[in-house]
Amino acid sequence: MITIARVLLIDDGESSVSVLQNVIESAGHAVLRTDSIDETARRLGAGGADIVVLPSALVQSLDRLVATQCGSAPATFIVVADEPSLILARTALRAGATEVIDRAAGESALLVAIERAAREGQLTRELAMLRARIGDAAQRSLIGRSAATTCLREVVGRAAASRAPVLVVGEVGTGKSVVARLVHDLSARATRPLLTMRCAGVDAAALERELFGCAASEGGRGARAGLLEEARGGTIVLDDAPALPSALRVSLARASASRSARRAGASDSYPTDFRLVLTARVTSGESDCFAVEDLLARFNALLIEVPPLRERRSDIPQLVQHFRQRLAGEQGLELSPLAPDAMLPLLGGEWTGNVRELEHWVERSALAARLEQGSGASALRDVDLGTSEVTLEQLERAYILHVLALESGHQSRAAVRLGIDRRTLYRKLKQYRGKGAPVS
Repeated sequence: MITIARVLLIDDGESSVSVLQNVIESAGHAVLRTDSIDETARRLGAGGADIVVLPSALVQSLDRLVATQCGSAPATFIVVADEPSLILARTALRAGATEVIDRAAGESALLVAIERAAREGQLTRELAMLRARIGDAAQRSLIGRSAATTCLREVVGRAAASRAPVLVVGEVGTGKSVVARLVHDLSARATRPLLTMRCAGVDAAALERELFGCAASEGGRGARAGLLEEARGGTIVLDDAPALPSALRVSLARASASRSARRAGASDSYPTDFRLVLTARVTSGESDCFAVEDLLARFNALLIEVPPLRERRSDIPQLVQHFRQRLAGEQGLELSPLAPDAMLPLLGGEWTGNVRELEHWVERSALAARLEQGSGASALRDVDLGTSEVTLEQLERAYILHVLALESGHQSRAAVRLGIDRRTLYRKLKQYRGKGAPVS
């Protein structure tokens, strides 16, 4: 497939530029001509060319032309020589040319060089566009300027541009779900559904029905579509993927590769179109190597490792500011600036719960400030604000009810935000009701 490019020919008054123009235009490229280095530099400065073809007599001006370019996708320079030599080639390549073509090699050699440069230029532009999208979306989702976070953004961008399955690994609270969503949002599937399912704690039969759907019973009832059908060109995120039984891994990998699947209990297959993103939890930098390696090999997946907070401590101030701004916006609060010395203990913390733990710290500190100020918010209504001392139990209860209110009473989401399992949250809410606390 021919890639169309804007080719700029420099006419030095001696070479047969008209012949070259006819040859290049016959291949479908757009050709512009200039008759001076100054005009060429002006056009390049305005981004007016993808490829520049110049005679070897003007190689001494190549440094200047390269320097005048701007933008993230600079032009490619091809030198056409009547008498090519090793010295000329070295000079041209060091100055910024990508190829030196012998005019005697004929038209085909020049056209091949132009097509190769056009394809490479297109890839460079696509990469620049992708980086621009990452610079916008990923900066909002992956907060921080550390080397680890910058590298993570690059890896996410490459994964998003690919069609291959992805495996996201990281410790608890590092933001694996954020990365999984970002892979979808930056991909060509961004406008299609994003479906998420947790694999841990679900038996194999239920997982199969949820993923593949199930056929109708003999009475014609019970038929249902699975996530593979519902995805419809979108992305399926499977949290805690190591919990997938081996047989299901095989079936899912086959469905992903063959783009077809069968409902449980059915004999006929249906077409599928989905991108698979798996997440796996590791502990303190150590992973279940067998499970991770099996998933990588089974699904031929790309690996994204989300760094723990201790490896990106320089991001903590920016993360704290981000969480405080978001909290203020959600609750209409006016949070007083955080004292610089208050940041020092945060920078030295262990943060075994990673970014999620830091977010909870910001929420608790804001809540404590409201308690000290005697706030009458409904989330704190069961705390005796008339006293000057608040017990740890009262603070915990107020915080849990506060988060529950933020999640509109949805206990599963509140449990995730609190960093506890749903059973623990249910037990605490039952205790609060037993003590007469108004729990919705």
